Formats: sequence, C-alpha cells, structure tokens
Amino acid sequence: MIEFIKKIYERKLERELSSGKIPKHIMIVADNDFIENGLKNFLKWCEKFKVKEVTVCFRGEKKNIQSKKVGSITLNLIEGYGGKDEITDAVKELAKLVKSGEIDPNKVDEHDVERFLKIKSSPDLIVKAGEEIPEFLIWQSIYSELYFIDMDWKSFRYVDFLRCLREFQRRERRYGR
Repeated sequence: MIEFIKKIYERKLERELSSGKIPKHIMIVADNDFIENGLKNFLKWCEKFKVKEVTVCFRGEKKNIQSKKVGSITLNLIEGYGGKDEITDAVKELAKLVKSGEIDPNKVDEHDVERFLKIKSSPDLIVKAGEEIPEFLIWQSIYSELYFIDMDWKSFRYVDFLRCLREFQRRERRYGR
C-alpha cells in the first residue's frame, strides 16, 4: 500500500514539474557512495527531465576532472579539485599570457578568466547533503540555486530528486539583481 501511495505522489510531482522550468545544469556535491551506487539512477532521472549537464563533485586523494557524454547528458566528474584550485590554475594560465605579451594585463576581464576554467557552464542548481556551502566551481556557481538535503546520499531517492526540481521551480532567479 505504501508503494502505491508513493507512486501516486511521484506522478503528481512529475505532472507539476512538466509545466515549469527545469535546470539545464545540475551540480551534485556527493560522496563516494553516491558515485558507486546512486549516480546511474540520478543520470536516468536527469535524462527523463532533459537536463543537459550534470557535474558531480566529491573529495578524493587525487585531483582529477573528467567530462564525458552519457546518453544525452554531459557528465563532469570533479574529484578533489576545489574551486580555489580551479581559479588559481586559471590565473596562472593568464599570467603566462601576460608574461609572453600575448595579452595586456589592463584588458583582462571575466571572459579571459572563464576561458581557462575547467568547467565552462554555470550550474543552475546545486544539490548538497548537509549544510556547508560547497567549495567546488566557486566562479561558476555565483548565481546558482543551492538546495541542501537533510539526508545522506545513500538514502537519496527519485522522489527526493523530484522535490529538488520542484524547489528550483518555486524560486525566483534574480542573478544577483
């Protein structure tokens, strides 16, 4: 009986979501358990709602960034490579261009910095377990909507995904205005 009620609730949420705005890029600040056990389902759910890009950030011993296509979704996996690291690396690349005379330091703007970021697009929605502000994609996430879940990633279900999307639709995005 509980499964039946759960399915009815999921269908209700799906209907509500079908007429609203869906994020194009979702970032997840996850743990290894999510990577091993939940990512495959999460990508299926995103594909169902036509999310174009998913970035999964997690702590790790090494620094690694991978981007690949999974069905219709661009999947970015960021392991142990924080936002400060990314900005520092971008500034180093710009400094090389300034030193070689290829760019005038007085003409450097945000577009020049963005050229050297590892992940180019900004997430519309960032989902994180716990209450800490995530330290990944600092530059790109300045106008992202943050959604904190009060559970561990092992417990994250389809209905929780739907609730994330519903909360995104309820928010008025002002992009710093």
